[in-house]
Amino acid sequence: MRFPLDLQQTSYSYLERPNEVLLSLLAAHVLSAKPSARILDVGCGAGANARAIRVRHPAAHLVGVEPNDHAAGLAREAFDELHHGDAASYLDKASTEAFDAIILSDVLEHVPDPVLFLRELASAPALRNAAWIISVPNYGVWYNRVRTLMGSFDYAWSGLYDRTHLRFYTRRTIQELLRYIGLEVQGDSCTPSLVQSMAPLLRKLFDKNVDQGEHLSLGDSKMFQVYSRFVEPAEARVCQAWPELLGFQVVTVARRA
Repeated sequence: MRFPLDLQQTSYSYLERPNEVLLSLLAAHVLSAKPSARILDVGCGAGANARAIRVRHPAAHLVGVEPNDHAAGLAREAFDELHHGDAASYLDKASTEAFDAIILSDVLEHVPDPVLFLRELASAPALRNAAWIISVPNYGVWYNRVRTLMGSFDYAWSGLYDRTHLRFYTRRTIQELLRYIGLEVQGDSCTPSLVQSMAPLLRKLFDKNVDQGEHLSLGDSKMFQVYSRFVEPAEARVCQAWPELLGFQVVTVARRA
């Protein structure tokens, strides 16, 4: 029997794809002005975002940090440097060469003490002038409001109900957290939620791939490529009209105040 809260069943359960909203904000706020930017991707997973950055901005210098053994092995080829471990251990031994951006893609919801975690990152000299590109799931998304009203909350392998989520955020609360630790919010956007609401059903099509360690198979599928080209752009425009309700993730850009 497969049971999400049994963490011993698998050490890495994610089906990864590039985050188009995060990538567009990174391009607009960093890479458009500096194509050779140095980018630190903390909690980079199997490297789906890095692979997309590499294709679109080949001059960028990418450094990944990932604690999971299997994910780090998959991500290694996508980065100029890959640190298998946590951010603190990387920054302790890294050079002080400045980064132009730091990516925290779906990381803060897994951190027990996000204030301490962010303060430690913000204190690193190499991140003093970096743009922070941060995505978190939006707890206020419409389908979670409906499920909560119906008294339903079932942990899942990934997504909003990820079995390893420790913290929950909305658009307002992630901005409050960033301001509290001394970052100034410069803009935000949201990823669409309409197709995402069917993710538990759609994921079943890729369960075999995940079991075989093929965590990037979604991005390579024809189904996803059609969706990302023809459906996602229109869906994103609709959801941006009311991000607090229709956004699956909130993606925020911030800098040191």
